[in-house]
Amino acid sequence: MDNNKVLKKLISTLSSYNSKQSSFVDLFEKNPVLSKAIEVFNDDIDSMIYLVFDQMGIPEEDEDNKYERKNWTRDVCFSLIHKAAKNDKYVEPAVELIADWKRLRDYTSKVDSHSWFYYDHLLEEHLTGYQAWHKQKRKE
Repeated sequence: MDNNKVLKKLISTLSSYNSKQSSFVDLFEKNPVLSKAIEVFNDDIDSMIYLVFDQMGIPEEDEDNKYERKNWTRDVCFSLIHKAAKNDKYVEPAVELIADWKRLRDYTSKVDSHSWFYYDHLLEEHLTGYQAWHKQKRKE
């Protein structure tokens, strides 16, 4: 199975898990044992995401630490997966960005402002082919 299919399945699984989890949270929050079970399942889901990153060869440490954060690439990919799991329109752009993780800094540089960026903005721009970035470059 190629990386794109694995990522789509991962996002789909996370989306399904999130919808089921939200119905359990209300029931479980008053019971400390069941509340802890949700935490354990969340950790297991996160571990599954990082296993996919391992399979794809996404390194744990970045060579060029532009944002002065450990594991920047993995953190961004992790957040993109979670954003896509919450909004179906972001599945394709998230998969494309993560599959091309070696160029992730190029993509984020088109939407960053000094040393930060919004994940939603990155996904929206990637979805539209970075129209706002291209428009700004034409003005310059």
